[in-house]
Amino acid sequence: FGMAALTAAAWVVMGKRRQVAMRSKAMRLDDFSGRGEAPMAPEVSVSTRHFANHFEVPLLFHVACLAHLALGMVNLFAVALAWVFVVLRALHMREHLGPNRVMRRFNLYFLSTASMWVLWLHLAGWLLFSAG
Repeated sequence: FGMAALTAAAWVVMGKRRQVAMRSKAMRLDDFSGRGEAPMAPEVSVSTRHFANHFEVPLLFHVACLAHLALGMVNLFAVALAWVFVVLRALHMREHLGPNRVMRRFNLYFLSTASMWVLWLHLAGWLLFSAG
């Protein structure tokens, strides 16, 4: 639910930035037609890329969470890792859509992605050593 809320928030920010760009004539409705590469206002480009990013690494996070649920292996460690991921992604979102300091954003991205991989290792370890 935390990641769904972040994705919804990213979608709202992207929509608002697109509306502002169209109202200010920085972009036209036809620029969003998908035909060709229309130049985007920088704030629109960042929010669009950020929204699209919610369907990359977070997708692996969702699958890991669902696998933990389906296999009945939800425990405090897995839940804590999941919330670490969500909190770090929220901080990453604030940085990316705000001041956008590249190294800070990268560090948040790296830490969040590492927590997601640890969640996968937790799943793999359980499958290898406990399920047999």
